[in-house]
Amino acid sequence: MKKLSFLLGLLALTISSFAADVNETVLKVFSKTYPDAQSISWSVQTNGYLVYFTKKDVSYRVMYDQEGSVTLSFKYYGEENLSPLVLNRVKKSYPDYKIHSVIEKSSDSNVEYHVILEGTKKLITLKSD
Repeated sequence: MKKLSFLLGLLALTISSFAADVNETVLKVFSKTYPDAQSISWSVQTNGYLVYFTKKDVSYRVMYDQEGSVTLSFKYYGEENLSPLVLNRVKKSYPDYKIHSVIEKSSDSNVEYHVILEGTKKLITLKSD
Protein backbone atom coordinates (compact mmCIF):
# COMPACT_ATOMS: atom_id res chain seq x y z
CA MET A 1 0.00 0.00 0.00
CA LYS A 2 2.90 2.36 0.78
CA LYS A 3 4.36 1.71 -2.67
CA LEU A 4 1.03 2.57 -4.32
CA SER A 5 0.72 5.80 -2.32
CA PHE A 6 4.29 6.72 -3.18
CA LEU A 7 3.73 6.04 -6.89
CA LEU A 8 0.49 8.05 -6.94
CA GLY A 9 2.22 10.93 -5.19
CA LEU A 10 5.11 10.78 -7.64
CA LEU A 11 2.68 10.73 -10.57
CA ALA A 12 0.81 13.77 -9.24
CA LEU A 13 4.10 15.62 -8.73
CA THR A 14 5.25 14.73 -12.25
CA ILE A 15 1.98 15.85 -13.84
CA SER A 16 1.94 19.12 -11.94
CA SER A 17 5.56 19.83 -12.87
CA PHE A 18 4.76 19.44 -16.59
CA ALA A 19 1.90 21.94 -16.32
CA ALA A 20 3.82 24.29 -13.99
CA ASP A 21 5.12 26.45 -16.85
CA VAL A 22 1.67 26.83 -18.44
CA ASN A 23 -0.20 29.90 -17.26
CA GLU A 24 -3.31 29.45 -15.14
CA THR A 25 -5.69 31.02 -17.67
CA VAL A 26 -4.71 28.51 -20.36
CA LEU A 27 -4.98 25.57 -17.94
CA LYS A 28 -8.47 26.65 -16.83
CA VAL A 29 -9.69 27.07 -20.42
CA PHE A 30 -8.23 23.70 -21.38
CA SER A 31 -9.75 21.83 -18.42
CA LYS A 32 -13.20 23.35 -19.06
CA THR A 33 -13.03 22.60 -22.79
CA TYR A 34 -11.65 19.07 -22.48
CA PRO A 35 -12.61 17.73 -19.01
CA ASP A 36 -12.20 14.10 -20.11
CA ALA A 37 -8.83 14.52 -21.85
CA GLN A 38 -6.26 11.80 -21.19
CA SER A 39 -2.49 11.43 -21.68
CA ILE A 40 -2.00 15.20 -21.47
CA SER A 41 1.42 16.59 -22.33
CA TRP A 42 2.25 20.33 -22.44
CA SER A 43 5.13 22.18 -24.06
CA VAL A 44 5.93 25.88 -23.93
CA GLN A 45 6.37 27.51 -27.35
CA THR A 46 7.69 30.97 -28.24
CA ASN A 47 4.19 32.30 -28.94
CA GLY A 48 2.09 30.19 -26.57
CA TYR A 49 1.52 26.64 -25.41
CA LEU A 50 1.12 23.34 -27.23
CA VAL A 51 -0.82 20.51 -25.65
CA TYR A 52 -1.02 16.90 -26.82
CA PHE A 53 -3.83 14.70 -25.51
CA THR A 54 -6.34 12.02 -26.39
CA LYS A 55 -10.10 11.95 -26.00
CA LYS A 56 -11.92 8.74 -26.82
CA ASP A 57 -10.26 7.41 -30.01
CA VAL A 58 -9.04 10.81 -31.22
CA SER A 59 -5.58 12.34 -30.71
CA TYR A 60 -5.30 16.11 -30.46
CA ARG A 61 -2.58 18.72 -30.77
CA VAL A 62 -3.83 22.19 -29.80
CA MET A 63 -1.94 25.48 -29.76
CA TYR A 64 -3.02 28.19 -27.29
CA ASP A 65 -1.86 31.79 -27.07
CA GLN A 66 -1.07 33.48 -23.73
CA GLU A 67 -4.73 34.50 -23.24
CA GLY A 68 -6.08 30.98 -23.65
CA SER A 69 -7.39 31.30 -27.21
CA VAL A 70 -6.84 28.41 -29.60
CA THR A 71 -4.73 29.52 -32.55
CA LEU A 72 -4.33 26.17 -34.33
CA SER A 73 -5.48 22.61 -33.76
CA PHE A 74 -4.96 19.19 -35.25
CA LYS A 75 -7.11 16.11 -34.76
CA TYR A 76 -5.94 12.64 -35.79
CA TYR A 77 -8.59 9.98 -36.26
CA GLY A 78 -10.07 7.28 -38.45
CA GLU A 79 -12.87 7.09 -40.96
CA GLU A 80 -15.59 6.83 -38.30
CA ASN A 81 -15.04 10.46 -37.20
CA LEU A 82 -14.73 12.01 -40.64
CA SER A 83 -17.30 14.59 -41.73
CA PRO A 84 -20.11 12.87 -43.71
CA LEU A 85 -19.68 15.32 -46.61
CA VAL A 86 -15.97 14.59 -46.97
CA LEU A 87 -16.46 10.86 -46.36
CA ASN A 88 -19.06 10.68 -49.13
CA ARG A 89 -16.83 12.50 -51.63
CA VAL A 90 -13.85 10.29 -50.85
CA LYS A 91 -15.81 7.02 -51.04
CA LYS A 92 -17.46 8.09 -54.28
CA SER A 93 -14.23 9.23 -55.95
CA TYR A 94 -11.97 6.43 -54.65
CA PRO A 95 -14.16 3.33 -54.26
CA ASP A 96 -11.22 0.90 -54.35
CA TYR A 97 -9.31 2.61 -51.53
CA LYS A 98 -9.62 2.27 -47.78
CA ILE A 99 -9.32 5.33 -45.53
CA HIS A 100 -6.17 4.74 -43.50
CA SER A 101 -6.31 7.89 -41.33
CA VAL A 102 -7.41 11.52 -41.22
CA ILE A 103 -5.69 14.68 -40.06
CA GLU A 104 -8.02 17.61 -39.46
CA LYS A 105 -6.33 21.01 -39.29
CA SER A 106 -8.35 23.93 -37.90
CA SER A 107 -7.54 27.61 -37.60
CA ASP A 108 -9.53 30.84 -37.40
CA SER A 109 -9.70 31.03 -41.18
CA ASN A 110 -10.49 27.45 -42.25
CA VAL A 111 -10.71 23.72 -41.64
CA GLU A 112 -8.73 21.30 -43.79
CA TYR A 113 -9.02 17.52 -43.94
CA HIS A 114 -5.98 15.51 -45.01
CA VAL A 115 -7.23 12.02 -45.80
CA ILE A 116 -4.71 9.22 -46.27
CA LEU A 117 -6.05 6.46 -48.52
CA GLU A 118 -4.62 2.98 -48.74
CA GLY A 119 -4.80 0.96 -51.92
CA THR A 120 -3.39 -2.43 -52.77
CA LYS A 121 -0.16 -0.92 -54.12
CA LYS A 122 0.04 2.69 -52.96
CA LEU A 123 -0.99 5.38 -50.51
CA ILE A 124 -2.71 8.60 -51.59
CA THR A 125 -3.09 11.78 -49.55
CA LEU A 126 -6.09 13.97 -50.32
CA LYS A 127 -6.73 17.49 -49.10
CA SER A 128 -10.26 18.85 -48.66
CA ASP A 129 -11.52 22.05 -47.12
